[in-house]
Amino acid sequence: MDYQEFPEDELTELLLTEEDRLPRAAVDEFIRRGDKMIPFLEEIVSDQFHWTRDVPKWWAVVHAAFILGAIGTKTTIIPLLRALRWADAFDCDWVTEALPAIFGRIGSAAILPLKTMAVDRTNGCYTRSIAMEGLGLIAWRNPGTKEEISAFIYSIFSDKNNDLDVRQSAGSTLLDLGCPQYREPLLAFGRQEKELKRQNKFYLAHFFDDDVEKAFKAGGKNMKDFDRDWLSFYDEDEIRKRQKRWEEEKESEPEEEDPGRLITSGERPYVRQTFTGRNDPCPCGSGKKYKKCCLGK
Repeated sequence: MDYQEFPEDELTELLLTEEDRLPRAAVDEFIRRGDKMIPFLEEIVSDQFHWTRDVPKWWAVVHAAFILGAIGTKTTIIPLLRALRWADAFDCDWVTEALPAIFGRIGSAAILPLKTMAVDRTNGCYTRSIAMEGLGLIAWRNPGTKEEISAFIYSIFSDKNNDLDVRQSAGSTLLDLGCPQYREPLLAFGRQEKELKRQNKFYLAHFFDDDVEKAFKAGGKNMKDFDRDWLSFYDEDEIRKRQKRWEEEKESEPEEEDPGRLITSGERPYVRQTFTGRNDPCPCGSGKKYKKCCLGK
């Protein structure tokens, strides 16, 4: 199909109809048109309505965020920050998992907006953590920004007025970046985490002092793990894997009370409990949060 022949509104309509099977060729046409498509994409990610729609239209927020990230101009930053807030509010891990890499690719233009997001205590802990991970990716991809960004993240880590979750995430990002000037405070924090875990086995720690030692011996835990290609979502193999996954989950579910009810592939993202959330205890039993343990392995 020649998507170059589609007018803007018809091209945008594909985001509302194609579920998680939007062809890569259509995505590439959005990217080719660039700034011309940003208003259409911004409207989708900025409105709460789109984040709560029924399938197949629900998938539009995922596509819009991914395409905005691929366009990656300065104009996309504010819509992507709005997407972060809504994705956090509605547990859309498809989007939140991709945003650090997206901001990392946008680069220095995103530093100030992400700093503003990270220090804003009206934002949720997870929103602030994703903002810091995005900053970490920018520093990792642009070494000239590392000193500025690591000092900023350390200011959040060292501020005991911040929520513990936020400080844990800040410390983890410093470890990922490998910042030796912060080794001692990170070790002290890791020892504190270990003691809290000893006192309460259900306590969700991010890292212990021995994790700090290992990280610095390796020169950092490596931000590369966050630098993923979010557009691989549209690879034909990935689309097939998802459809297989939805079918397997459908077969494993108990019978619905209404036998006439149809389950479509797009319903799966709503069933958050089907998956392990980033902030849930890791299934491996380590006692750490999933996002700081086995996520991505």
